[in-house]
Amino acid sequence: MPDNLVLVFSSFHVDSDPNREREEEYAICYEQLLRVLPENFTVLFCDNTVSDISELKNERLKNVVKDKLKMFYNDNIGKTNKGLGELDMLVKARSNILFSFYDSVSYLSGRKLITCPYVFEKVLGLKSDALVSNPPLFCLENGQPLPSGQNLFNDMFFGMKSLVMQAYADYAKGIIYKPTHLGSEQILFNFITSNKISHETMDFLGFIRNDWEMSGSRYTKDYRNAQWI
Repeated sequence: MPDNLVLVFSSFHVDSDPNREREEEYAICYEQLLRVLPENFTVLFCDNTVSDISELKNERLKNVVKDKLKMFYNDNIGKTNKGLGELDMLVKARSNILFSFYDSVSYLSGRKLITCPYVFEKVLGLKSDALVSNPPLFCLENGQPLPSGQNLFNDMFFGMKSLVMQAYADYAKGIIYKPTHLGSEQILFNFITSNKISHETMDFLGFIRNDWEMSGSRYTKDYRNAQWI
């Protein structure tokens, strides 16, 4: 029986992608996730833009998620702030899944290509209550570094002992449903620091992400926007 849970967050359908090209991107990322994920992790796929797998067009994506735990609902509060939408999914997952059944709970923003099992191995070896990062980003085309922010923790991926993640979901619930100037990475940082949560820090993630520019009603895919994390 799995000892660790990874919550994988997505917004499959957005208004700027009427041709549903994002579905293929998610399928590629999810297939790679399942290749590198250690056996003692179980996955919960969470999406806030579809209510049922039948709403997906991409057969490849359907095949990836069909036999996995899923939490799908069509109520995306993160249309203008993706991180808050993911935190809403975390809050709902906390209400539907018994986090304490697992040793750890990891948080993963799903449209990232995970090149190796490094982050999951770090979770398995975690001695503190949380595993966080604020790694530099590099342009994949030319290696140019991109600036990292201050007073935040990256929330593409982080892991926590299960009761700590449960407390984080409760903490976020008290913030995200009211007007806030905070982003999700600042909320994570504030939770860790204000509650003096013991934590370990990763210098890198081993992820590749796209940062496609939007043009009109569809994606404009410029591979110069791919980033190494």
